[in-house]
This record gives sequence, C-alpha cells and structure tokens, in this order.
Amino acid sequence: MGRVAAYFFANHPDGPFPVRLADKDETVLRQAADWLRSDQVESMTADAGSEIEVGRALAGMKVCLSCVPYFLNPKVARAALRSRVSMVDLGGNPQVTDVILSLDDDARRKGIVFVPDTGLAPGLVNVLAWDLVHRFQKCDEVHIRVGGLPQKPEGPLKYSQVFSIHGLLNEYLEKAREIRGGKAVDVPSPSDVEELVFDELGIYEAFVTSGGTSTLPKTLLGKVSRLDYKTIRYPGHYAALRLLVDLGLASVKAIRVEGAEIAPRDFLARVLEGTLPKNVPDIVLVQVRATGDGGREEKIELAARQDENRGLSAMGQMTAFPAAAIALAILVGNVPPGAHPQETVISSGWMKEQLGKFGIDL
Repeated sequence: MGRVAAYFFANHPDGPFPVRLADKDETVLRQAADWLRSDQVESMTADAGSEIEVGRALAGMKVCLSCVPYFLNPKVARAALRSRVSMVDLGGNPQVTDVILSLDDDARRKGIVFVPDTGLAPGLVNVLAWDLVHRFQKCDEVHIRVGGLPQKPEGPLKYSQVFSIHGLLNEYLEKAREIRGGKAVDVPSPSDVEELVFDELGIYEAFVTSGGTSTLPKTLLGKVSRLDYKTIRYPGHYAALRLLVDLGLASVKAIRVEGAEIAPRDFLARVLEGTLPKNVPDIVLVQVRATGDGGREEKIELAARQDENRGLSAMGQMTAFPAAAIALAILVGNVPPGAHPQETVISSGWMKEQLGKFGIDL
C-alpha cells in the first residue's frame, strides 16, 4: 500500500509531489524504489515500532501516510505529534481510531491534522455514505458492501491475500459497530450472511465484519435508523471461516503446545500468510446504498480490476489512492487542524476528482 500511495504522488497530474518511503526492511525499500522508478522518491530505513526512528523519518515532512498494521499507529501518531507532522493512516481497528481521534486538542495546538481509518473500507465508503445521506431530507438506512477478491476463486477459502493478514483477521473476528433502531450497537463478527447479486458479475455472499463503518456510527447517530457494513466474498467463504472460528483457531487465548505458548489466532495468521495465494489478478467490489424520503433509493457502485499496464492491484488502487487523496487534501490546506473523522472534512467531490485523475470512475 505504501508504494502505491507513493505512485499516486510521484505520478499525480498536478505534481509530481516528492515522497519519502520508510520501512525497516531494506529489501522492501529497494524493490519499491525499483518499481516506482521516480526521482521524486527517496527511501530510508526506519522501524515503525520505534517512535524515535519514526520521528527521524518524519523530519522535514508535511504529511505522514501510515501504511503499517493498525496496532502500530498510536506510536506513529505520537511521533507525528512531536514532529508537528500531519498524519493519515489506513486504520482498521475501532479502538485505535478512537485513540487517534482523542488527539484532537493536541493536534489543534500543534497546527496539524490527523485523519485516521482511511483507505477503502473504512475510508472511501465513509465519504460516499456521507454523500448519500445528505441527498435526502430524511435518510432512513445506509448499507455498505465491500470486497477485495481474486478475479477467480482461489483455494478452499476462495480467496487470496490482498492486504495485511493481521488486518484481515481483525476485521473478521472483532465486534462490528452499527446503528440499529436509531441506536449505536455492537454486533458479533462474522455473522448475518446474505446473498448479494452484483450487476453483470454474478452472485456473491456478504456478512458482517468489524471496522468497516469506522466513525460513521457516531457521525450518523441521530441521522439514520440503520447503518451496517458487510464484506463481500465468493459463496462458501463464510462457511469455511465459521468452521475455523468454531474450532477455536481464532482464539487469542494462548495454549501450550510441546512446551511452547502460542495463541491459535497467531498460528492461524502465520498459516494463512504461507498458504493464501498472493499476487493474483484481483477485483474490488463496492456498493453503498441508502434509502429515505418515503422509499427512494440512492446507490453508488464500483467494480475495479487490477491495472496490468501500471502494475497496480485493484486493492492497492482502491485503498492507497483514497488515503493518498486525503493526504493531498491536507497538504494543500483543505483540512483544518485537529483530529477528524474523514467524512466530516473530505467531500465526495474531492475524492471522485482525485480518483478520476487515475482513471477510476465512481
């Protein structure tokens, strides 16, 4: 995701904008630089687990786009605060997002901006949902459906690895935040599977997962009676996932195996990292639907495929580009200081314009 975000800035029609890439792995940095082939990109080694090293990487920067696993983002945020550098992150965990948003007063005093939980879902869909809600005098329901999939079903899970396994399991296993009956509620994941027909593509399934609504249950509370988010997968994925969960392989409680302590969830993450197909052609499906004003419906839909010519995965484009678009809005001064839910400070018009510059049409 980091290298694709760098591509956005280094190849932006209104740029190029200079970028610094930081990672603790020199091989990853070298591969990214070789792929980008841009004199606008410099790289340096830094470990996101060290606030000191992150601070060193942020020296002289205006905006930090954090593409690390969600649990490292509080450290990155503290380093950004000390360095007076604005920050956007890919988020994925509601509790971590709450931590970032709690830095609002500190960010205002420093004159910088924090916008957490950006990307695809959470991220782009938050901005689109906010847009749809405000097309009604009275919006009743908002339903968000998103999936990143291999273009052809792969293996027993009919899935491939398109982003962090830690982030994937976090979405699958933590509680989801929704609005039901006008009240904010927590809903177990994975649950409530449904059939979903996507125009011209076929039949899929969708089920409740965590993190996709992000800050919307707070910003839309009192505005809608129902808000939900579900992840799209090929039929059969949910049943296979439920089997793993019901067998206890998603538990975070450590067990002893031949003298060693290990959490089944950590073991499952390692196994999935080693067995899920990688680097296969992918597709991202997005459907945001809202109803109100006596039954009228508004809908935004998208199917984005891997860009073979530019070497960009569908998930890379639809995650890194929206996050980079928000970072750019901060860079050019379109967002006031403070820590903000993205839907309250980023317009769908800005997002559509920026994605359109790279051939993505909503």
